[in-house]
Amino acid sequence: MQRYFLSDDVALDAGRVAIVLEDYHHIVHVMRMSLGEKVQIGYKGEVYLGSIVDITEHQVVVELLEVLPASDTSYQLTLYQGLPKGEKIDLIIRQACEVGVTKIIVYAADHSVAKISSDKREGRLLRWRKIAKEAAEQAKRRRIPDVFFATSIVQALDIDPPTALLIPYERQDGQMPSIKTVLRTIVDASEDQLLSEDVSIGFVIGPEGGFSVGEVSWLTEQKGGQVLTLGPRILRTETAAVVTAAIVLYELDHMEVK
Repeated sequence: MQRYFLSDDVALDAGRVAIVLEDYHHIVHVMRMSLGEKVQIGYKGEVYLGSIVDITEHQVVVELLEVLPASDTSYQLTLYQGLPKGEKIDLIIRQACEVGVTKIIVYAADHSVAKISSDKREGRLLRWRKIAKEAAEQAKRRRIPDVFFATSIVQALDIDPPTALLIPYERQDGQMPSIKTVLRTIVDASEDQLLSEDVSIGFVIGPEGGFSVGEVSWLTEQKGGQVLTLGPRILRTETAAVVTAAIVLYELDHMEVK
């Protein structure tokens, strides 16, 4: 069943909502839906089962029938992603949204080769947020993950400082703890607060060139970030992001809070 997300600004009129623009085109001209067909509507943090009750030249009217059970995890997981080259960021955003990340902050890292001029940032953000919306609909997410851009890792952490910060780092000297060990420590320290939306876990991924020494020092010394290993292999930035997100969510779902 197709899922469509509506802006919180959309008016609710007698239990009905109007779908316009791109989603209207998708329903009418791509899916070729008709009166009485069912859709899922994401609206103001809930997902509803809806029925199409009217189709006009410019809008589809859907009656909201019931609230559907939530499918998202309760964990708040933020990806801080160093800006990579080309269109890799599109893939990263799409896959991170599918896996279950709740917020994505793309930052211009010290080693980022790609640059986004100030006059192009708004356009890029619109594109990234559209990708996040489509991925959330496909993955049957309850909410669309937020997407932001920051000019540095410092600004990125100012936008959304997490309760705990993970740093997969391939160049750290000495023995590093595994991601499972670090998460176990977080779970034990957080107790039942881990299930609260006020508690968030963030993880930082560098661009193709990795982190600079200054970035790692700032993250660990000023923000309490925990460096860790994902294993013996070196992962591409687009791989590391989705692998880390998947491991974090899997491990948290299988750990008992003491």
